[in-house]
Amino acid sequence: MKKTALLTALALLVLLAACAGKTSYHKTPMPDPKTFKAHFGDMDANGDDLVNWDEFKAFFPHAETKVFKAIDGNGDNQIDHDEWHAFKEAHGLKDHD
Repeated sequence: MKKTALLTALALLVLLAACAGKTSYHKTPMPDPKTFKAHFGDMDANGDDLVNWDEFKAFFPHAETKVFKAIDGNGDNQIDHDEWHAFKEAHGLKDHD
């Protein structure tokens, strides 16, 4: 009986540890991130090293503003290179995808 209780407790701890390791990049459900594969420079139409909503929407016509805002980590209404790569890394997209 003690052995069964111990094994059950151990299994529960393993399950809790596995679930605790899963984090979400976004606070709300988002579309498949693979539909947002691009090189940063290709989106940056004016070459200022920032992507604003108009540039993002021009490159991704299907995009909703909630996606843009989710990627814009500092909330300045622009996506910089670091924010773009943080988004890609969070979704397992390679740097060159």
